[in-house]
Amino acid sequence: MTGTTLGTTGQTGTTGARRPAWQVFLMAFLVIAAMAGSWAMTSPLESAPDEPAHTIHAAAVVRGEFVGAKSTVQPGASDVEVPAWAAQTSKLACFAFNPGIAANCQKPVTQSDAEQTATTSAGTYNPVYYAVVGLPSLVLDGKAALYAMRGVSLLWCSALLALAVVALSKLRARGWALGAFAVAVTPMVLFIVGSVNPSALEISATVMLFSWLTLIAERRAARVAPSHAAAVAVSGALLANTRSIALLWLLLVAVATLLDLRLLGRLVRIRAVWIAAAVLAVAAVAGLAWTLGSNSLGEGVPYVGTGTSHLRGFVHMFALTFQNSDGYIGLFGWIDTPLPPSTVSLWGGVILALTIGALVFGHGRRRFGVIVLAAAMLLVPPVVQGIAVTEYGYIWQARYVLAILACMVIAAGVALDHAFPHAFANTRVRWMLGLMLVTLAVLHVHSSIWALKRYVVGVHVGWRAMVTEPQWQPPLGWPVWVGVLTLAVIVGGLLVMRVAVAPVGPLPVDGPRDATLDDDRQSRESASAAVRTERRSDDATADTAPTHTVADTDPTASDAR
Repeated sequence: MTGTTLGTTGQTGTTGARRPAWQVFLMAFLVIAAMAGSWAMTSPLESAPDEPAHTIHAAAVVRGEFVGAKSTVQPGASDVEVPAWAAQTSKLACFAFNPGIAANCQKPVTQSDAEQTATTSAGTYNPVYYAVVGLPSLVLDGKAALYAMRGVSLLWCSALLALAVVALSKLRARGWALGAFAVAVTPMVLFIVGSVNPSALEISATVMLFSWLTLIAERRAARVAPSHAAAVAVSGALLANTRSIALLWLLLVAVATLLDLRLLGRLVRIRAVWIAAAVLAVAAVAGLAWTLGSNSLGEGVPYVGTGTSHLRGFVHMFALTFQNSDGYIGLFGWIDTPLPPSTVSLWGGVILALTIGALVFGHGRRRFGVIVLAAAMLLVPPVVQGIAVTEYGYIWQARYVLAILACMVIAAGVALDHAFPHAFANTRVRWMLGLMLVTLAVLHVHSSIWALKRYVVGVHVGWRAMVTEPQWQPPLGWPVWVGVLTLAVIVGGLLVMRVAVAPVGPLPVDGPRDATLDDDRQSRESASAAVRTERRSDDATADTAPTHTVADTDPTASDAR
């Protein structure tokens, strides 16, 4: 590779010069936005869970109505004044819970902006996400406004995910970390990012926060770059003001990445860290104050299971946690269109392999981070459900924990990179990563077509009808957007491969403790290097020394020399 040839992961050739962060960001942003944009266009309007409620709340928030009046129609909901086209969005979900009905049941979206009273179950949710996503509703009407609101959401969240890629690309060894990022961005994540739903911001901000904290923890420098601290502050502040459980995600990510006394001892002496911590504290207090003050945790419509004992709710949810794989990989529409078990099993198998590999071969703080996040995946849903089941019923859905799942998968990749920093020098390992990325690309396209069929002709009609007799079509036709997704996953896979196969610089074993090594590993590396040096020295002496000299037999000869 020549010095002018672009290497991967932000390095150019053998010079070791990193690719500018803006280039990494731009490439990642275009790929992720294209993938999420494909889902935004191929999913009928208001086809994501509770999307009408979120759309109405966004239109109300940007008009200054943050909470609205307590609804007399629906317990726990709010009545707000919004344009007619926003108020009528609940009627667009005519296909909800019935996958046999195609999306042509939707009536045309009115263009009227006359104010109407609408009821939203999201009326008490934190307004930060909605204040941004609702902006297009101030200048557009009808269908254009609804698509534009999706567009703002996906562009915003794609930017946060791209910034996470920038952080991961700065790690010393990063092949598996970026490969794991590709695994973490499941079709379900893209479906959520391509809709109007605060879970999109929750997932994206959590992944960004985890990635930048991982980078800061690895470097262990005497100073933290202001840009790194700012990335942590922004992502953490956004996360703290998404959903009510986001404060728990903030705590878990911090523990998984920073729970190291020596590391914390360094960080507390850095001014930029204190500024970022202050911003996070203010944002966390604001998020908590909104949750408590708006009564967003108050009782709403009772769900199935209301009145169940706490213990029974915990046990029931703990069992379901192992059966919720489709909710992590692909459970589209109003939770009525799951991917085939084979697709879920393939993707879930990759997640499981990365996680087990990290637990077996990882070490130190990085393996500890995987353990923390894996434990949260297993315990948070049943604990929350066990607490809430008596008053609210069974409210937990698999997508609620997607943020932690994504971080766990990326943490597994980081642990594998540190366990095997030069793994991609091996041709078989490169082939294995390539096969994994090809598999993910095929599954992405398959997932999109599977979800599309449900809306184009319904699940009970044959596949041929998608081409010969489509009952519903997204703008420009579904083949165009499948083509966009296909191109995006191919480009994204090639970029990840270029990053993964780039040679990792030599890991130092002398001098101060290296930023990328734990103390025990540093000691082992240093000892091994010392032994190798000693052996080379001995071998060199043996090769150059005469077999028998006067100096070997006469002590006075040595003195004379």
